[in-house]
Parts: sequence; C-alpha cells; structure tokens
Amino acid sequence: MERAAWHSYRKAHDPPRLPRGVAIMVAVLAMAVFAVGLWIRHNAPAVDDVGLQLAGSARAAEAVVGGRTAEFHDALTADFFLIGAYTISTVLVFWLSSRTIAVRMRHRCLVRYGIAGALVACGCAVAEKLLLLHGLDGADWPFAVAASFATVKWLLLVLTVPVAACVVAIALKRALCYGWAQRRYDRDGTGECHPGGPGPRGPDVIPPWPVMQSDGRRWPAAVRKDPPPSREARWENGSRVPPGREQGGLGFCVSGGGIRSACVTLGVLQALRSHLCRARYLVSVSGGGYTTGALQLALAGKDRDGPRPGDVFMPGTPEEDHTRRHSKYVAEGTGQWLAAAGTVLRGLLASLSLLTAALLVLGLALSWGYHLVPLTEATPPPEHLVFRGPALWALAVLAGLAVVFWFLWLVSLCLARALLSSTLKWVFLTFVVAGLLLGVVVVVCPVLAWVTPHVWKLQTPATGASAGGAALLTYVTVLLSTTWRRIESAGHTVGTAERSRLARAVPNGFAKYLLVWLVLVVVAAASLLLLGWVIATGRTWPKPCQIALVAVLGLVVLSLDQTWMGLHPFYRARLASAFAVRRRTSPDGEQIAVPYRFDEPTPLAWYDRRHRDFPQVIFAAAANLSGDDRTPPGRHAVSFTLSHDYLGGPDVGYARTDVMFHRARRVIRRDLTVESAMAVSGAAFASAMGRQARAFQTLLALSNARLGAWLPNPGVLGALWVKDPDWGLPPMPGIRRLPYLLREVSGRYPMDDRMLLVTDGGHYENLGLVELLRHGVTTAVCVDASGGSGAFAAALGEAISLAWEELGVEISIAHEDWLKLIPGSAPPLEPRNPPPPTGTLGPPNPLAGLNLRLSASAVVEGTITYPRELVDDEGRGLGTTGRLIVARAALTPDMPYELLAYAETDLEFPHDGTSDQWFDDRRFDAYQALGRAIGKQAETLLVRHTDS
Repeated sequence: MERAAWHSYRKAHDPPRLPRGVAIMVAVLAMAVFAVGLWIRHNAPAVDDVGLQLAGSARAAEAVVGGRTAEFHDALTADFFLIGAYTISTVLVFWLSSRTIAVRMRHRCLVRYGIAGALVACGCAVAEKLLLLHGLDGADWPFAVAASFATVKWLLLVLTVPVAACVVAIALKRALCYGWAQRRYDRDGTGECHPGGPGPRGPDVIPPWPVMQSDGRRWPAAVRKDPPPSREARWENGSRVPPGREQGGLGFCVSGGGIRSACVTLGVLQALRSHLCRARYLVSVSGGGYTTGALQLALAGKDRDGPRPGDVFMPGTPEEDHTRRHSKYVAEGTGQWLAAAGTVLRGLLASLSLLTAALLVLGLALSWGYHLVPLTEATPPPEHLVFRGPALWALAVLAGLAVVFWFLWLVSLCLARALLSSTLKWVFLTFVVAGLLLGVVVVVCPVLAWVTPHVWKLQTPATGASAGGAALLTYVTVLLSTTWRRIESAGHTVGTAERSRLARAVPNGFAKYLLVWLVLVVVAAASLLLLGWVIATGRTWPKPCQIALVAVLGLVVLSLDQTWMGLHPFYRARLASAFAVRRRTSPDGEQIAVPYRFDEPTPLAWYDRRHRDFPQVIFAAAANLSGDDRTPPGRHAVSFTLSHDYLGGPDVGYARTDVMFHRARRVIRRDLTVESAMAVSGAAFASAMGRQARAFQTLLALSNARLGAWLPNPGVLGALWVKDPDWGLPPMPGIRRLPYLLREVSGRYPMDDRMLLVTDGGHYENLGLVELLRHGVTTAVCVDASGGSGAFAAALGEAISLAWEELGVEISIAHEDWLKLIPGSAPPLEPRNPPPPTGTLGPPNPLAGLNLRLSASAVVEGTITYPRELVDDEGRGLGTTGRLIVARAALTPDMPYELLAYAETDLEFPHDGTSDQWFDDRRFDAYQALGRAIGKQAETLLVRHTDS
C-alpha cells in the first residue's frame, strides 16, 4: 500500500504537515512563552486582581483595593505580558494542531473555534485591563463594563487553555512515541495470527467509496485506483466486495431471529446439506449466525476423525444433541438465572456508578472554579438567589449580537453571496454557542447550586433509597420495553381473558415510549440535582475524599474496557455454551461433543476459514453511523461483515482479518474471533439499533444493558498501515474507555472515527439477502425465519427495497407466487366426518383456527436482475439474471403430522417473539422440524434447476 495513494488528495487541499522535530520545537516554544508570561506575572505584586476584575462597581473595587492602588497598577501592567503570553501560546498550539493532529472535520472546527476564542479572550482581557486602570484613576463606570469583559474572558479561557494543554500533550506523545506500534508489529512477525497458513491475497485495506463532508472535504482522502466509470456509481460502489470473492454459483443466506432462527436454520441446512456443500457463500444474520458459527467451530476441530462438511450437525450427531440440551442458552436453572440477573445488575450499577462519578468530578471542578473565579455567587450558595449584573449584561450583549448577525445572515442570503453568507452564519452560530455557554455558567449552574439545598432535604438513607429507586425504575423500564413481546408470546399458557387483561396491564406502543421518556427525564433531573449539590458543597469536602474521587475515576476510566463492561462477554459466553462445540473421538472409540473453553481463542482468520466442500461463512452485522453523510434519514446503520479474509463493508471499507488481528491489542483481539462474531452479529439488544427510537437506545446505554462491540474502523486503517504513516495520526486505541460509553449515551457515531459500534445485522437488513446479492450469486437461497405473523413477509420486502437502493438489483416475484406465502391461502383442512342428516348443520371444523395460519406454500421462487453482467473468476460472462428461492418459516397443509399437532397447541408457532430465547425440547424440535420441512420444499426447486 502506497502512502501517496492515501495522502495525495489531502495534500491538494490541506496545509502542509509539520515534521516531528519542528512540531516538538513549536510545542516547546509555546510552553516556554506561556511560562515566561506566568513568571512575569508571578514576580508582580500579589494582589486580588480577580476580585477587582469582577467587582462591578467603584465601591466594591475600593473594598478590594484598599490602600494598595500602586501595587494594583503594577499587577495590572504585568497582566499585559501574561495576556500576550497565553494568547500567543494558545494560538500557536491550535495552529500546531492544524498542521499535525487535526485530521478530522470536528478537529478542524475545534481549531477554528480555539483560535477565535483565544483572540476574543485577548481582546476582552486588554479592554478589561484598560478599563480597570482608568477606574483606579477615579472613574466609576469602567468597573461594571470591565466585569462584563472579565466574565466573557474567563469563560473563553476555561474553554481554550485546558484544550490547548491537551493538544500539546497529545502532539508531544504522538511525536515522541511515533513508530512504537510498527516496531511491535515488526518484532512479533509478519501478521499471521495462526500457523494455519497465509492470509488472503489482497491489499491490507480497501478504502470505502468517498463522500463530501459538510466542510467541503472528501472522506476518505484515499485515491482509489479504479473508481466506477459509469453514472450508476452508487450501485457499483455498493456492490464492491473484497478480492478473491468471485461471482456466480450458489449462495445461502439465513435470517436473524434469535434461537427461533437458529433452530429453523439448523433444520434447513440439514435438509439441503448436499446443496450447501457445493455453495460458494453462506451469509448469516443474528440467530442464523448461531448455527453457521456452530458449523464452522465444529469443522475447525483438529481431530482427524472429527466431522466432515457432509455430516457435521446432522441429525443424531453428538454436536446436535449438545445444542438441543443447551437450547435455553441464556439461563437454565436457579443458579444460571441468578448469575444472569447478577450480571445485568452488576452492569447497571457499574454504568450508573461510573457516570455518577464523572458528574461528581465535574461538579467538584465547577465548585472550585466558582470559588477561585466568582463569576456568580454559587459556592457557598447565598440565602437568596442573586446574579451579578455585569454577567447578565454580558449575556444580553451576546444574545443581541447573535440576533444582529442572524439578521445580517438572512440579508446575505437574499443577496446570494455565498462567502458572505457562510461567514455570517459562522459568526452567528459562534455567538449563539458562546451565549449558551455563558448562560450555563452564570445562570444555570448557580440556580442548580441554590435550588439543590432547598430540594435535597432528605437524609442520607432516604437519599440512597431514592437513588436506588430511580435505578430500579430504569431497570424495570428496560425490562418491560424488551420483554413485552415475550409476555405476549406466552399466550398458550394462559386463557384468552387472562391474556387480554395482561395486555391491558402492561404498557405498549406509545405508552411504553412515554414511560421511557419519563424515566429519562427522571434520570436527567436526578443528575442535575446531584451536580448542583456538588457545586454547592464539593469544595468543602475533606481533601482526601476529593483527591480519592478524582484518582479513582481516572484509574477506572483508563483501565475499564466499555465493550467488556456491558453484556457482550456474558452473551458471548452463553452462546458459546450451546453452539461452540466440536466432536471428538476418544481412545476407546466413543464420539463425544466437547464444548470450547471460554478462554480458548478462535481467531476469525483461522477458525472461520473456508473448508473444502463447504461455503465461505460471512457473519453479517451492522456498523452504526450518525449524521447523513453515509446513511439516509431513519437508517443509521450500514453493512459490516466478518469473515476469515476481510472485515468491513463497502461504506466503511474492508481490512484484512489476519492483519487486523495481529496489529490489534489484546483486548481488541478478543472481539476478532468466531464466538465474538456470532455475538456481535446477534447483538439486537444494543444502545444503537438502526431505525429504533433514540429514547430506547439512550436508556439501554445508561443502564449498561447493551450488546455489540466497538471494532476498528477499516476506513481509517489505510493511513495507519502504510509503510511510513503520518506521525500526527491517532493510533488505534488499545482499550475502549469511557468516551465510547458517552458516545453511546449521546448517540454520536462519526463515520471517520477510529472505532465503529458494530451490532446486530438486523439493524441493517435482517435476511442477509442484500449481502448475498452483493457477491453476485446466480442462485440465492434465502431462509426467512425473521418472524412476524402478518400477511406479508416484512423483512423480505425491506430486503428487496434495499437491494434496489444500494445495488440496483431488481427482484421480482410473480403475483400468484407471493400470494402463496400469506397465512390462510392454503386450501382448508377438512375432517372426513359422515354427512350430517338432511336439514341439520354438521359439527364445527376443529381445524378452522389452524387453517387461518396455513399458507399454500412456504417456498417461492423469484427472478434476480443485476444492473451489470456477472463475471466469474476466469472472466467468463454469466449474464445479468439469477434465481431467488425464498424459504419462509410458515405452516403448510402438507407438513408432518407432529408439526401440525404442535402448531395446534402453540398458537404463536412459528412466530414466537425474538426476545424469547428460552426454548425447551419441544419448541426446539418443532422449529427444527419446520426447517427440515421447508428445506425439502426448497430442495425440489434446486433439484429441478440442477436437472434442467
């Protein structure tokens, strides 16, 4: 991979980057200038210049100055040197960041605002000093105006100086530690993660197709060697797959749906084993991935007498029996239920404790800030709520300037002056942001500090009980919002009247949505009260407690991985207990199912490799993105696949699996395994769920009831994996710390971030059909066990629409064919009773209820039309059309007696809720038998096509 390919576009638009040595000298120079300013100010007379700045009147200033007017004159004169020093150093630091570490759009915005803030702070400070010097000569009015300038100045200094200090630290760290990761990679080897053989042939990174960001820059900056030449560039970009994945042939995709889909998939793949063994691809989503992952792990065994593709997980095998015995994989028995409940409760308490500690540290910093720079009376809180007049005047001036520039911006729009309009808009937004921040500092926080002592009258035990009650309410709401469908699916255990009363008792739809919002409002109110209490009292806490709080929070933030603090490791372990199993032959000839150990590594590059006479398994997941640079409104997820050769998708790029595994740190490596891919692909219960309401996702993040994993973003790896990478680029994180949890809470998932939150593939497309069509198969077998008891297969309709939108692939199913999938379309089953006497009605049909659930067929055939001709690996044309066989989990009259008998007793079958992951042996066998039945129906179409 050539560095020029990744940086040529950026060099044409961005200013030149500084060499490491120059950057270090600039950083040291900025620190030296700031130190000189501090030294000059330190040698000036020690006076209360902050009190003078915020005095606001001649009387208050006289009380501060006393008889030391000359000393204050000298101190104010020395302040000019300090003003120049911190202005020059801050501007120099932000300029340095623009030439070194500011590589993303939000970083470049921060640079602009940082330089503007430093210059405005300098202007306010100079005006303030001149007014104070004039006031010390006997005038009265300058003190009020100087206090207003001082208020704005301190706000800007608090925002810019700490950021500048962080920028210096980051720049020096990257400059001094440059090359460590590359040296570690070179020292450890060439990148093979297992002695199973070399990785795929192809580039280490395939960049995503570029888009233009709001600031007019392209991301990614990489220049591709073969951009699509046609006007249908979007379809061609969406159809790109890694090298080595040829088009044509037979492919399978199995849908999501939890353990329900896993059982159906197992039955289908048993019935179609001979066709599966000649297929090229097997794409799995969520629950379907449970079974495909189990097949891969069973085939990865080292026993020579182990299973082969033709007999692995076939009926009667030890591995199939093991999975059946562990179908209640989440929890079975009192001990496992207690362990599961303890895991959820532990995560909830850990998340709330961590966020509470962060609030305490923030409040403690504000408490000391108001004490050292009393912009308002907040600590200790006064008896009556009062505000400083100059601070309110400063707020009013900022609001007035925002209104003025807003009006000028509207006028410039009428004049159609683009540059003027953009400048005025930026100035208007700057004043709005500054006004909001100043309002928070001089109004909101003081109000919280004053209100909290009046509201928080409870004693400590009662306060703890209130906090516990809020946490319990949050947890119960999460439980209700996620298990409601399971409560509904319990219909066969209670009578109709009881179910109706239960349905009315538990909130649903809009009521549940309001309940979630109510809990979020309660949590926000409690957080604000806690923050106000710390602002009012934090400075008075014992010093050891304050130091310990900051130290503990820093230690926790630096050492805890947020992915493994959630439910991901628990979910992965429980899935592995049922589906990670291999067949072993003991010395005495016994064949035994041996489960994988939890700590046994199963790297994707080795354990997911393609076996002879077996398709390549691709786990389909979803990468969550915020904003509209990549995704349309409503769909905040793109395709992200995990396989033995490459990870990623066309929208985020692809990276070689073996190289990523070897370059990643140990914590990240644990999520680049087959077991983790199964868990990530099935992470339906997450803080980011595609089209789901943002309120639910925020609540799940706050409660730490979240699945999914943060994985490296292939789109940013290309610039890091070149031979001589830019030293200013941020390296891949070795641990996913607190900021990633905060991103989940706030819902921020930038497309150019170093890590992507990868969750259930159903958040993108629940059948895996789009991903299978992306690989250009000529025959696609789609197993739809996604659930839903409506007249139409909603997941199939969404997949057809998405395939046209992203790939330009058109799928057509004949009208008379898709009508056969509708429940009730089959000829009714009629018992053969003797004819009733003339003039009398016969007995009611006992199968009437079942007839309404019977479809004329569970398998339909459609036509696939690709926008371009398919080409195989030898360059031969395959045409533009293909066949689609959809096998849906539906009941038909010709199914076995035992299956229809079970359906008569279970009114929800075959559409039990996905949230119900507790299958007993009868339900497991019923769904597996259903899969075998629809698999045999699909086989007739496959055999007919093969014969023709």
